[in-house]
Amino acid sequence: MKTALMFVLVLAAACGSKPAPTTTTTMPETKAEKHEMAPEVTKFHDVLSPRWHAAKGEQRMKDTCGAMAEFQTNAEALAKATPAGADAGKWTTTTKELGDAIAALDVTCKGQDATAFEPAFERVHNGFHAVLEASGGGKHMEGAHHAAEHADHADHKM
Repeated sequence: MKTALMFVLVLAAACGSKPAPTTTTTMPETKAEKHEMAPEVTKFHDVLSPRWHAAKGEQRMKDTCGAMAEFQTNAEALAKATPAGADAGKWTTTTKELGDAIAALDVTCKGQDATAFEPAFERVHNGFHAVLEASGGGKHMEGAHHAAEHADHADHKM
């Protein structure tokens, strides 16, 4: 380890050093940064996100199942509010599919079926992403924002 460190220091010294540039480069805004979610979408996301990004296991299931009333209420609010720019038909279809996924997750929670929990919860997560896409803003978290949100959760499917 000490030898490797010395090698890096010698290599750095041998290459010389150039002064750091004095100008900064601003990265263009990504599609995700420009897209603002409708309040109902944000509210659903705020309930889903911490549970989806929690470590898989008993506590994740317990916390998610404990939030079923919020999931159901927020899904109903989504179904009633079509955001400006959204395709109404696609919105109706995706919010219904999300509601069906939540109902299936609720059955799984009530049965305390740990084996069925992850697939049922993934269906809710995927349903939410379909709603995001239907909202008219494309894939809400395309690119860097979504990658950053999921970087610490490599074991979760997006």
